[in-house]
Amino acid sequence: MIKSFSTPNKIFWLLAASALLALLLAACQSPRHVDSNTRVNTRSGPVAGFAHSEGVVAWLGIPYAAPPINELRWRAPAKPASWQDLRPAMEFGQPCVQLPNFTIQEKPRAPRITVGQEDCLTLNVFAPREVLESKQPLPVMFWIHGGGNTSGASLSYNGGPLASGQQVVLVTFNYRLGLFGYFRHPGLRDAQTSLAEQSGNFGILDIIAGLQWVQDNITAFGGDKNNVTVFGESAGGKNTWALVQTHLATGLFHKAIVQSGSLRLMDPDKSESISPNAPDYKVYRNNTSEVLDRVLPGASAMREEAVASALRAKSADEMYVGIKLNDAGSHRQPRLFLDGFMFKQPALDLLAQPGNYNSVPIITGANRDEDKLFMQYNPKWVKKRFGLIRTLRDPERYDLAARYASDYWRVLTVDEPARVISASDGAPVYAYRFDFDNHLRWPINLVDLVGAAHALEIPFVFGTHEEAPWSKIFRARKERAVLSDIMMDYWGGFAHNGKPGRGRSGTQPEWKQWRSGAEQLMMFDIYSDGGVRMSESPLRVAEIKHRLAVDDSLSASEKCKAYSDLFLNGYQTPDYYSEAEFLNFAGANCAL
Repeated sequence: MIKSFSTPNKIFWLLAASALLALLLAACQSPRHVDSNTRVNTRSGPVAGFAHSEGVVAWLGIPYAAPPINELRWRAPAKPASWQDLRPAMEFGQPCVQLPNFTIQEKPRAPRITVGQEDCLTLNVFAPREVLESKQPLPVMFWIHGGGNTSGASLSYNGGPLASGQQVVLVTFNYRLGLFGYFRHPGLRDAQTSLAEQSGNFGILDIIAGLQWVQDNITAFGGDKNNVTVFGESAGGKNTWALVQTHLATGLFHKAIVQSGSLRLMDPDKSESISPNAPDYKVYRNNTSEVLDRVLPGASAMREEAVASALRAKSADEMYVGIKLNDAGSHRQPRLFLDGFMFKQPALDLLAQPGNYNSVPIITGANRDEDKLFMQYNPKWVKKRFGLIRTLRDPERYDLAARYASDYWRVLTVDEPARVISASDGAPVYAYRFDFDNHLRWPINLVDLVGAAHALEIPFVFGTHEEAPWSKIFRARKERAVLSDIMMDYWGGFAHNGKPGRGRSGTQPEWKQWRSGAEQLMMFDIYSDGGVRMSESPLRVAEIKHRLAVDDSLSASEKCKAYSDLFLNGYQTPDYYSEAEFLNFAGANCAL
């Protein structure tokens, strides 16, 4: 059984330690009954939902593709089987296969080491109740969950407040993750496979299939198929950028919101095999060659098609042997391959050519202290008192390291793409930074430890900041409610009109389009900490490199490591890494 945290203390301590990503769906704890008024005919068959919460109806666990099992493993998603009888859409579908982590609180039953199922390609629809009787279709918002493309599930997100508050039809869904979502091997590229399948980007193909389902079916749920906004956070933001880049998604969406995303695409050859001594090996761990060494030791002596058959016969647990989670609940693995078909060139090069990508209005943003979510696990920075309470070893050094990493995260998912798109006369771009950090200070000082970390904007966008576990760490209850309402208003206005403007209500500060030399960033914070306002605070990669080079508080070896971690082995694109620059960075004689 998939479940969420049930013990208040467990919620508190784990969130205080990890800034938990999951948004618990509290409304789903009460008994559900099919609402006869929610009968909808999809192309696959009739479904009926239920009264989800006040003013909201929902349909859960609707298949949007056939189970990707057996011969369909590592294939493009196929159409789901049809059904004739009314299908109650009352429960979330199973999460996709992943290692146990804090976003999915399911413990594997021995001897299993993974949780979830390969039969996982389902979606959920949340809508205002009045949509059942209205003849006016509502904008569609299509949420792509995060989790490093290795973890996460749609069951973690309560779509009710956003759907009802902003009068949108909200779709959440599962897509293949980890080794089943992103995997390359020559045996999987036979004469029968399409170029899309040969890319190895099966998770992206699932997302595209979900968007195609929206085009085929969302009208029956009261949604406007001609007004679809894709939005996602972290890996979901990365996948949103991917949709902007690939011609395979053309015409399936009309606006995009990227929350803390990434433009990084990975080398397909290195993703299959790379020397452990390579300077960028870290981001290619658990590549195809390493997986085969663990799962199919004799693969090198087998024909390629025999390897593919043998891999398809392996269980999910067998495929994940030897892969371990880091403390942040994810694992390293190549994903989103620059294959030459789905993705034809590096992202920033492509975004300079509006006719060669899906040039739609975009909101892109980042959180001020992105990297603190991950740094708090590192014993280099954090120690535990009494084996439990996290405290910083050196708060100043911690903040310094977090600033470099978080600024670099921001500059490559916000400033640089916004600058490139704007300079090439692409569609409008709107940028933001999320600064809210009004947290508990005791027994753990979350202001310093977590700050405005990665993922903390999600409950503000979804209107779920009052739900556990968020209510246990966030302070300034009234002000945070106002901030959440404002952010939802902007997101809703963008979904309705293609620009955030003054929000859907028309009452917010004007969110201006990104333009060089002008106020470019919308800052999100509570009123007592500066409020919601436009700001001119651009970042450039060259500026970050210069700051690092002249930073007297860092030793030469620390500068070398920071350069490598940021510009080569980080979450963001390595487009700004230069081996020649690295070797002589700040006169430090860095070694590969």
